[in-house]
Amino acid sequence: MEKNQPQIETEEQSLAGHYIYGHEVNTFQPCDKEGTFWVIGSNEELEVLRKEYLNYASKPYDEVFVEIAGDYLGKSSDGFAMDYDGQIQVEKMMTMRKKSDTDCGTK
Repeated sequence: MEKNQPQIETEEQSLAGHYIYGHEVNTFQPCDKEGTFWVIGSNEELEVLRKEYLNYASKPYDEVFVEIAGDYLGKSSDGFAMDYDGQIQVEKMMTMRKKSDTDCGTK
C-alpha cells in the first residue's frame, strides 16, 4: 500500500533544469530551486524521457537540459527516491538538449 505524498506545489508548472537517467537514477535538478528531485510519472512519459535522454547523453549519468510540465511532491519514505530532496511528477516533457553553461542563466 502506498503512502500519500504531501504536495508542495498544487498546480502543474513549467520547469527547467538538468535531468539524469541511469541504473537506479532518475533525477531532476531545477534551475530555480535548490535540491535534486526523484522523477516520477506515467510509464509512457517516463519512457519518452528515457528515449530522449539516450539521444542526448554522451555517457552514462550525463546531465542534459530539459523543460517539463510537472508538480513538486514531498519527500518519499521508501526506495531510491527517499535519498533525494523530494519528488517531481512529470506530466509532459517539452524539450531536451545537451547541457550547456547557459542553461540556467548567469549568476
